[in-house]
Amino acid sequence: MIRDFFAGIGLLLRGFGIVFRTPRLLLLGALPAALTGGLLLALVIVLAVFAPGLIAGATPFLNDWDPTYRELVRELIGVALVVALIFFGLLLFAAATLAVGAPFYEKIAHRVEDRLGGVSTENDTSWWTDTVDNAKVVGASALLSIPMFLIDLVPGIGETAGPVIGVCVSAWLFGLELSVVPFSRRGLPLAARRHVLGKRRAMAFGFALPAYLLCLVPLLAIVVMPAATAGGTLLAHRLLEEQAQAPS
Repeated sequence: MIRDFFAGIGLLLRGFGIVFRTPRLLLLGALPAALTGGLLLALVIVLAVFAPGLIAGATPFLNDWDPTYRELVRELIGVALVVALIFFGLLLFAAATLAVGAPFYEKIAHRVEDRLGGVSTENDTSWWTDTVDNAKVVGASALLSIPMFLIDLVPGIGETAGPVIGVCVSAWLFGLELSVVPFSRRGLPLAARRHVLGKRRAMAFGFALPAYLLCLVPLLAIVVMPAATAGGTLLAHRLLEEQAQAPS
């Protein structure tokens, strides 16, 4: 498992090497990421401005509490909302970026996989199918953000356990999104992605966790997305080839 985890990190690093050696690929992947990132950043700013008023309006039962405890509880709710927003927002960013920039990311993934020998039989799923599959991943993150929000509210452990669990779950879902193109080329849906990546979960997690954490750094996601697309293609191609060569 440890060897697989570091192998996953290596695949992400190879993805960075591929796009940095081919600036055109980097630019292709950065454009849609910059567009959707700017829109989501504007949404986060708007929510941050109005969050205190929204929290106060949603918790009128706290108005009669001691001011110290009232503000403490509302601050905890605010922190929990921020964690839930990060948990959900980055996956929404990835799904929106992959949908908006589908032709660009497909070009990156196809070029990477063609260097590895290509695909013997192509049976592409539709853009709509891929978008719906990634929307399911975002929907799963939206549902999971609810228990993450509740965990964050637990005094003492929530501030630590909530973010750690949230990052781990989000990284796994992030890896599912970033590996879409190689599976799509073979006509394989989301269920196949979950199954194949799940069989080598440590490797998939080793790839997805650093990619997810790097995307949390403001503006860095613009560069990370094309590199992670290349790395996700390397990961998916490797696992799909292993599955094809495995004895039945």
